[in-house]
Amino acid sequence: MNINALELDFLAVGENSKSGDAIAIRFGNYENSRWNQQTVFVIDGGNSSSGQKLIDHVKNVYKSNSIDRVILTHPDGDHASGLRQVCEEMNIGKIWMHTPWNHWKELHQFCHDGRITTNSFEERLRRAYDYADQIENIAIKRKIEIFAPKQGAYYHHDNEKLVTVLGPGKDYYVSLIQDSDKTPRMQGTSSQKTFSGEKVSRYEDLSFETENLTAESESTSAENNMSLVLYLTIAGKKILLTGDSGCDGLYKSIYYAKTQGINLSELDLMQIPHHGSRHNLSQGILREIQAPVGIISCAKNGQPSHPSSIVTNALIRRKITPHTTQGSNVFFRYGNAPAREGYTSSIPVSFENYVDVYP
Repeated sequence: MNINALELDFLAVGENSKSGDAIAIRFGNYENSRWNQQTVFVIDGGNSSSGQKLIDHVKNVYKSNSIDRVILTHPDGDHASGLRQVCEEMNIGKIWMHTPWNHWKELHQFCHDGRITTNSFEERLRRAYDYADQIENIAIKRKIEIFAPKQGAYYHHDNEKLVTVLGPGKDYYVSLIQDSDKTPRMQGTSSQKTFSGEKVSRYEDLSFETENLTAESESTSAENNMSLVLYLTIAGKKILLTGDSGCDGLYKSIYYAKTQGINLSELDLMQIPHHGSRHNLSQGILREIQAPVGIISCAKNGQPSHPSSIVTNALIRRKITPHTTQGSNVFFRYGNAPAREGYTSSIPVSFENYVDVYP
């Protein structure tokens, strides 16, 4: 198959202030006004109402009842919930997802509570990550293979890597389970911190001197840093999908990419992590990752946190044009992929001169 067309659909998730991610991707051969061959991916499923939207999109737009790969970047409900219905009702080739409850072997030596056993550890984490647990149960019931996507794993066609997992690596992933407040008490110091609820408004302009994005890493939850970071090279385009990854996870993925000769400063499209939160991006990250366009999956009324104007301003300064879902699906097409009837141009986020800062 000559892959000459790529479509990415970032579906709107969240009517109010609660954001989520739901992404549908189609790529393949498009010639003579028809898709001759196609592959369909779904990456994250948003909230419970997003599952039906994904199903309708794949059936009505992609004209398919099958999804070649379902990928859960991490087990938070705003990414996992909708995938339950997708996995129940669609024909699924394979599911890529981590199952944190299967790592007792690596973690039992760090557990403080002698009452914790293999079974109780597994039961506790299955309850904590209920949606992911339900997806696994659906997969077992329907005999869908689950693949644990380790760093360096990839999806390929004709020996060409199309989707590569840049992170997290196994050791880092296991350390995040250890660090999570959902895990029985472990040795080690948590990297999570509480953020102040007090805010002030500060003036920004296009000069870097007024920027309020932090120079280096902010902390985020262990679950966010569990997010798969995916590098797509399809139809001649380079795309980075980040889930909810924080700066720590992104830096580790950037380092791994460099060891593989992957240059993340030459992207065509990048997903801004965690719905555009200021805690998941830094000046340092933006020195390493560059693209002309950044896409932010965020709720219709997610501001001022999702997205943060600190983040969108930082993108605009670096000539990364930010687009958001905020109540509307956003569609990108590359190569021979055709225009769609009824779709209009997305309006980019504008620069804001006053931003909310939490000292």
